[in-house]
Amino acid sequence: MEMAPTKNLDNFPVYIVLGSGGHTAEMCTINMALLRTDSGKEIYNPLRYVIANDDTTSRSRITGVMQKVGVALDDTSFIYVPRSRKVGQSYLSSVFTTLWALLCSFWLVWYDQPKLLLCNGPGTCLPFCIAVFLWKKLGRLSSKTKIVYVESWCRVRTLSLSAKLLRPILDLLVVQWPALAESYKNVNNVKYFGKIM
Repeated sequence: MEMAPTKNLDNFPVYIVLGSGGHTAEMCTINMALLRTDSGKEIYNPLRYVIANDDTTSRSRITGVMQKVGVALDDTSFIYVPRSRKVGQSYLSSVFTTLWALLCSFWLVWYDQPKLLLCNGPGTCLPFCIAVFLWKKLGRLSSKTKIVYVESWCRVRTLSLSAKLLRPILDLLVVQWPALAESYKNVNNVKYFGKIM
């Protein structure tokens, strides 16, 4: 199979997956660090935040944080998607909601062609990571498109379930504790840069 030609990725969006609660709080911190400089604002642009359609707080939280670094967000900055599985949902019914979430993520990734998918573990990120990985393999996305997963700072000794499942398809898995980094020292895509939050 012939690979797609390399694309100029400047105008393609950066997808950032938000999850309710702690995931969004951590992603707000990461966003502030990435976008505090003019060069960061240029590199990580345009931004598209992926939010579960029943998440009522993440949009206002990230909007407030981005205002602090001088980044204005509007309706086009947000993508609302179905959850794969809600807390307490039966495993049987979650098969169907997961398939629906996968279909939606495949369509959105095919349409927008993000240059970077940045996530930190909410279940909403799984279908998007799979979609980006497969569209890269099929040549729809540039080979320069990256999937970056920042493991939560509370994961000191073991990876989260999301990170364990996704690690084989990630371009970079950032861990924040030396003990966790030591466990994966021979894994090429797992990196430790110190505590980043």
